[in-house]
Amino acid sequence: MISTVTTTVTTIATLSFGVTLGSLATIFLILLLASKEVLTGDSRAPIRLLGRTLDLGILPLLISFSLIVAFKVLQVL
Repeated sequence: MISTVTTTVTTIATLSFGVTLGSLATIFLILLLASKEVLTGDSRAPIRLLGRTLDLGILPLLISFSLIVAFKVLQVL
């Protein structure tokens, strides 16, 4: 009985953590993309360079977002 309850609670906690982490990653991706657009539109070279370096953070988050969307679509099907 205790093992079943512990397993259920652990599963629920893990799933809710995954949803929270996915939501935070999506929000952070949106913020980075918006920042990149603002920074690359500036006329000063160092600020444009900073905007281009945001690609280092955007690319992994974009891959994660794509996987999140793919898994959600597969859950619906």
